[in-house]
Amino acid sequence: MPDRNIGVSLLGEGRPVLAVVCFPVFDEMFTATEGGGAFLNGVRLRVSVKTSLDGALAGTGQAQRGHDPDLAQWMGAAFAAMTNSALYVRASVPVTHQLAQVAAGRMDLHWQFDNVRSHAAGVLLVQEAGGVVTGLEGKAWERASESYLAAAPGIHAAALDVLTA
Repeated sequence: MPDRNIGVSLLGEGRPVLAVVCFPVFDEMFTATEGGGAFLNGVRLRVSVKTSLDGALAGTGQAQRGHDPDLAQWMGAAFAAMTNSALYVRASVPVTHQLAQVAAGRMDLHWQFDNVRSHAAGVLLVQEAGGVVTGLEGKAWERASESYLAAAPGIHAAALDVLTA
C-alpha cells in the first residue's frame, strides 16, 4: 500500500497539539501545530473551498474491531447514502492518509464510525488547514469520540445530514 505512513502526535489536555505524518513513498511530510497551521513539505495547507456535496470527493476507512453486525449495517448504509450524495466515495486505510488529503484539499471529507483512537494527527492536520471536525452529533471532536466527520467548511453540514439521516 503506497499510502502507508509513519506518524506521531502529541496530545495536550486531550487535544492534539502537534502532528507529524510522513508518507515515504510520496516523499511527503505533513506537519501541524495547534494554532500554527498545517503544512505539506513546508507549504501551508488549506482544505477545499467546495460548497456542494454533489461534487465532493469523500472517504472513509471503517476497519472495525471485532465483528458487530449492527455496526456493519450502519457503515454500509452510510456508505450507500454518501455514494448517492457525493461525486465519489473511497473506502480505504490507512485513515490518516485520507485525513491528510482532506487537509491538503485533495479530498473534501472523511468520516469514521469506529476505531478512532489513532486519528489525532490527521484530525489536527484538517483543523489547522481550516477544516471542520465534529462528532456525528455535531459537537466539537474529542479524542474519546467514537465517530467523527472531518470536512471542508462549505460541505460539512450537508455531509453531516447525509451521515445522520
